[in-house]
Amino acid sequence: MNLFYQFQHNLLPRWTYTTPQFINDMMNTGVGTTLYKAAKNFYEKNNTELPYKEEEFKGYTARIDDDTFLVVMRFPKPEETPLCFASFIFADIKTNEKAYYTVEKGKDPFDGRDMQFLCTWDKNASHRNYGSVCPDEHPLNDIFLTRYFYARFRGLKDVRTPEEPVEGNENTRIYKCPVCGHEIIYDHLNINEGDSFLLICERCAVIYKLKYQNGEYLMENNVNKEPAKAES
Repeated sequence: MNLFYQFQHNLLPRWTYTTPQFINDMMNTGVGTTLYKAAKNFYEKNNTELPYKEEEFKGYTARIDDDTFLVVMRFPKPEETPLCFASFIFADIKTNEKAYYTVEKGKDPFDGRDMQFLCTWDKNASHRNYGSVCPDEHPLNDIFLTRYFYARFRGLKDVRTPEEPVEGNENTRIYKCPVCGHEIIYDHLNINEGDSFLLICERCAVIYKLKYQNGEYLMENNVNKEPAKAES
């Protein structure tokens, strides 16, 4: 098995859920430096030389809200599937809940074009694939990915990646994004009077907090009216 696969898909998620010092090191020492040293040490234990340079490991930390910290890890460009372009760690400082998400290299099974898969490893070492995105059609910049995975972490209802089909039925409703006008289709069946929930616009990556009250959906949060732009 590829050592770097083991590092990204086995060690890092395990450390996320079981080793608080690893996250503390990234926050205090720097994400890139911590990742490089950890990878180098892992390869040395397997009597192999790490084939990547320190400058190829990048990342940063941020506070998303009062309770949520984020660690973004950027890896060397993956040569093969399913190595990762990046991983995102979310941590709730009050509940100690954590989540480890990945952006993985993949191929379209029909035409072989390059794809990026948005996935997660949970604390039980179970892997889940949320779906694929063509990077040429939907560039996945850090703004989109942070909002997308944050929405997953916080239990956003009916999250979709841009290429997933959206079809309405008798159990769905439509919320029109005030920023870009995109129609967000979501499951209305289990939303009751007084419920608050989150929706994400998969076109401009804006998250809305809505409250169902008196038969209407009221927006509770303030949003930036400028859509997220892809990185060059």
